[in-house]
Amino acid sequence: MTIYDNLFPLGIGTNRFAVTGPDDQAGIEQAAQVVRSALEAGASYIDVSHTYSKGTAMEICRRAFTQTRAPRHVTVKSSFLSDKTADDALRRTETAFVKLGIDHAFCFILWNIESWAQFEEVMDKGALYDGARLVKERGLVDHICFSTHAPPEDIIKMLRSGAFEGITLSFSALNSQIMHPVLDCAAENHVGVAVMNPLGGGLIPQQAQYFSFLRGGNDISTVQAALRYVYAHPAVKVVLSGMRSEAELRENLSAFKTPSAEAPAERIERVDRGFGRIEGFCTGCRYCEGCPQGIDVFALMQSYNATLFPKPEAAYGRTDTHLIETIGICSRLRNTFAFLPPDTATPCVKCGRCQVRCTAQLPIMERLDELYRRFSDAGFSKQSMLERLRGLIGDRRKVAFYPGGGYTAYVLGLLKEAFPGTAFELSLFDSNPGLWGTKTAGVEVRGPEGILYARPELVVVSNYTYSDEIYRDLTKRLEGRVPVVRLHRPGDVPWVF
Repeated sequence: MTIYDNLFPLGIGTNRFAVTGPDDQAGIEQAAQVVRSALEAGASYIDVSHTYSKGTAMEICRRAFTQTRAPRHVTVKSSFLSDKTADDALRRTETAFVKLGIDHAFCFILWNIESWAQFEEVMDKGALYDGARLVKERGLVDHICFSTHAPPEDIIKMLRSGAFEGITLSFSALNSQIMHPVLDCAAENHVGVAVMNPLGGGLIPQQAQYFSFLRGGNDISTVQAALRYVYAHPAVKVVLSGMRSEAELRENLSAFKTPSAEAPAERIERVDRGFGRIEGFCTGCRYCEGCPQGIDVFALMQSYNATLFPKPEAAYGRTDTHLIETIGICSRLRNTFAFLPPDTATPCVKCGRCQVRCTAQLPIMERLDELYRRFSDAGFSKQSMLERLRGLIGDRRKVAFYPGGGYTAYVLGLLKEAFPGTAFELSLFDSNPGLWGTKTAGVEVRGPEGILYARPELVVVSNYTYSDEIYRDLTKRLEGRVPVVRLHRPGDVPWVF
């Protein structure tokens, strides 16, 4: 038995609502109606954060809660990047309760533990896990869970630690080869599994015809088939979906309310065979492992699979096809394998060991060269990121960052590495009123009108998707009185996915 066993299998994801921002009252109200309908249909598990849907997700849920008495199982999240201590966790919970209009939550989620090293840090005395226990001891939540994009081997160690009752992880037909052992481990340790990104981050519905081989039995759509595939694994209890409309809600509900004509094990076997028939596809056999240079060939070849699928018209605000393809590769490396190369020089010495062993006869050495060229062009390495910060900031020590959410928290962590031992006077600003007065990485977030009062020597736009829009707005607002720079160049990939 797990904590999710008695919940309806469709969960409500709240990060993809069609809302333009906090002032979009019509969009917020429409999204609240979708949440209400989902709750009344039985989908009670709600994955929500103060940053989701451009900062409107909690208000959307609050409105939906006032409109229905249907059961709900709400999550509260606290990120390692922004909340370091037990007291931070308690404050995050209390703030979330006010914004959601609730006084109790189903579970407290330690949000996005990216590695075993981060796991050890959150488990330190007085750190985030102690905060989760404090919240539970006070009766504010029932369970302690975590979410992660760590490498599979690290996730397995976390599951075996016995620290958590539930896990939220990324699982879809697109990464099934590497995630099955993680799911098996969760089942063995009675840890409930909630799945995020069951549709491959939107790629599957965007390319429904290409992925039509997912369908079998009485499946009426590719989306329905993809959701059923995820739920076919016995460890999976909740499948989160970001539903933007009543029509999408109905389609998602049909995957679970209409019985499948295909047995779960048969579905998994059939779909996995279908992926194996894609030309040039890395099937995940792992015979390439054991590189003398220490290259994670398996992770790189699995992520290269992203180049084989049709591309969306846009991703993270970018429309260049080659860049979108590179974003797909790098996001898979970061989110699935926690892979970030130290620099962009390829370590491959062309010994050919991996290529000879590849059962799919893939041109591995050629692909490795291509991947590292992409990393260089897109600034995808630790060295590239640190050098970018050093080049932008120089000898300035009074620096502002905009916006002030989790992405910036990651950037501030890199800032310490780029300037070890250097004392900065940092300030954070954001247009989202929901963040004002909160702290990110120990720095208070304020509204944009406070920039001139803070008198920074430089404002860094630490956002990827809306970098140009924010830059134009700040440049106009500040009228040249404070220099403004973009963290990212046009050909970069995001630093956080």
